[in-house]
Amino acid sequence: MSSGAIYRGYDQAALDAQYNNQAAAPGFREHISRYAELTRQAKATVPYIENIAYGEGSQELLDIYSASARPAPVQVFIHGGAWQQLDKNDSGLAAPAFVGAGAMLVAVSFGGVPEVPVDTMVDQVRRAIAWLWRNVESHGGDRDRIFISGHSSGAHLASQCLSADWRGNFGCPADVIKGATFISGLGDLEPVRLSYRNELLKLDELAVKRLSLIHQHPTVKCPLLAAYASADTAEFRRQTREVGEYWRRLRLDAEIIEIAGRGHYDIVLDLADPQSELFRACALQMGLSSAPPASP
Repeated sequence: MSSGAIYRGYDQAALDAQYNNQAAAPGFREHISRYAELTRQAKATVPYIENIAYGEGSQELLDIYSASARPAPVQVFIHGGAWQQLDKNDSGLAAPAFVGAGAMLVAVSFGGVPEVPVDTMVDQVRRAIAWLWRNVESHGGDRDRIFISGHSSGAHLASQCLSADWRGNFGCPADVIKGATFISGLGDLEPVRLSYRNELLKLDELAVKRLSLIHQHPTVKCPLLAAYASADTAEFRRQTREVGEYWRRLRLDAEIIEIAGRGHYDIVLDLADPQSELFRACALQMGLSSAPPASP
């Protein structure tokens, strides 16, 4: 290990590079633009209700994309964006795929740094889940079949839904979440704290312990799908695998898959493709027998 190493053999510049997804993916702007375009297309083709308040904050809103069959299982998508960018208007891209397979898709907005700390974002996402459990049946969803998925920082926020005190703090059943899909995310915020990202996030060691799935004992014991892109940075690949392996060490159901030919930003597009490995694995977790067959 070099004298300048600060984490797993990485010096500061190398660690910063591992957590700088934009620098590692020069085409990221095109992919992010595609999220918004596909969401606009979804709203032109799928029945939806937008700007439903799950809390009192101006950003505490969600959009529901409705399935024809009722009550429908619910897939809640939690967007990425380094805890600071994007919102529900970039998050409905997978609605046609899930609605076509018989599920409801919910896209959630929440705050971002520096205005809103990570702890608050975690609370917002948890409160969105609790709101859905109480109210989704009036929109055609099945509150006993709520599943969550998240990408990048959104995967981290999704992971925090697996350690909430659902009964004590939210009045929901302990098993309110029936399955989780963790896409190119972060189960340990310690290297993030040590990287350039912490200039904005302001994490300390206690926050890392409080906000990292692998340092917690989960309260939700649902199946977990951990998926990463073959072109993700080494650290994002390691972190995603580590989350799946942690779940397995707890003797819980975990599937770990690498999505070939994808990078950190375009892996999300596979969630919108009913023929993709990622969508099919997520649909299988939900028990969607109507998911389209794979191409020969």
